[in-house]
Amino acid sequence: AMDAALASDAVLGVVQPMSTGVGGDLFCLVDDGREVAGFNGSGAAPRALTIDRCRQDGAWGDRSPLCVTVPGAVDGWSQLGERYGRLGLDHTTAPARRLAGDGFPVGSAASATWRAEERRMHADSSLPRQPAAGQRVVNVELAATLDEIASGGREAHYEGPWAKAAVAASEAAGGLLGLDDLADHRGEWVEPISADYRDRTVVELPPNGQGAAVLAALAELRAEPLGPARAPDVVARTMTAVRHGMELAYEHVADPRSAPVPPFWQARDTVYTAVVAGGMCVSLISSIFFAFGSGIWAGGAFLQNRGYGFSLDPQHANAVQGGKRPFHTIIPGLVRRNGRTETVFGVVGGPMQPQGQVQVLSHLIDHGLDPQASLDEPRAFWLGGDMLAIEPGFGDDVGRALRNAGFDVLADPIGSHWFGVGQAVHVHDDGWLEGGSDPRHDGVAVGRHIQ
Repeated sequence: AMDAALASDAVLGVVQPMSTGVGGDLFCLVDDGREVAGFNGSGAAPRALTIDRCRQDGAWGDRSPLCVTVPGAVDGWSQLGERYGRLGLDHTTAPARRLAGDGFPVGSAASATWRAEERRMHADSSLPRQPAAGQRVVNVELAATLDEIASGGREAHYEGPWAKAAVAASEAAGGLLGLDDLADHRGEWVEPISADYRDRTVVELPPNGQGAAVLAALAELRAEPLGPARAPDVVARTMTAVRHGMELAYEHVADPRSAPVPPFWQARDTVYTAVVAGGMCVSLISSIFFAFGSGIWAGGAFLQNRGYGFSLDPQHANAVQGGKRPFHTIIPGLVRRNGRTETVFGVVGGPMQPQGQVQVLSHLIDHGLDPQASLDEPRAFWLGGDMLAIEPGFGDDVGRALRNAGFDVLADPIGSHWFGVGQAVHVHDDGWLEGGSDPRHDGVAVGRHIQ
């Protein structure tokens, strides 16, 4: 299962370069049948970064080179593979290397995002700017980078040619990423956090990610039973709880190595790739944050702009600091019941991730929908303050109920991809697997029997 998850993640970095890759981070939850383990594969800001430098006029923004943080994905591939895999990086990167070198057809949803966001790519990128759906794209630079990883492992990536290229590209753009920052990176094994919801236990990763926002929202919702999925009062209650959970996350979540974690998030009970095979369940998610990350191109991939998740308020727990990991949006999830993992799931989409998770979980647990139906349901997206967007599919009475709950409601003003993209695998009691893939993006749930 882990080898399949790592191979899938490497392939996604090739075919969706605007979303993830070797220049980004990853997080993972693993149930190996004995325990549930968590892995935080996020990188820190360069040691040379200071809040004063970021607060200089014009220095800060989502495309600022100062937002580049150490990419943790490849270290994550290495550590996860060593602990749970069987094949090694030479095998798990093979499909990605082949697609990068021989070419791949661009998916329809990927093409739409690529074309809409191509302005974020720096001019030295060798990728096409406006690929059509189905167009074949070759990335020989990334193929070479993946070859280095396959033959030399994580050290080759963090101390070899790619590391030097990444530092040079960062410096040329005005960034502060250093060779020591890369060489010293190690992802961290962490204790997952969890909360009971109805007769299940929902498992998330602790800060610096926003999984705690999911648990806080569910803790508020579990006080009373919920009615039908699209009932106006149910949607209003759900999004009010989501708002409260997100506000808590924005106030408190930071790198626990630099700031204390609130006690109610420390307790065990108060991107996305989902793989279930051979008794192991893997929930893995990776990202370069914004589309094309920082836009800075190095060795066939874009460096992430995850540092934009920091606060410029020096008193905030998540304030900019060299060597510190920023607030992170990507969160894998698991649902357990009667001592075993029942559902592996995730919803990508920045601040939509915990919001999407809460809504999908409610459909699965409260309303008894299967994974595909849960992902098909329309969603709402809290944008901050009183602003809330809703997808088509909700009745007018839902909009009225949300307004009565204090929200300013916008009816799908931003496009369906902003409402998150989820995947889920449900493990039935008899061992049969049932999957779902979000219709908002390229993807399909396919069952395959492996001897």
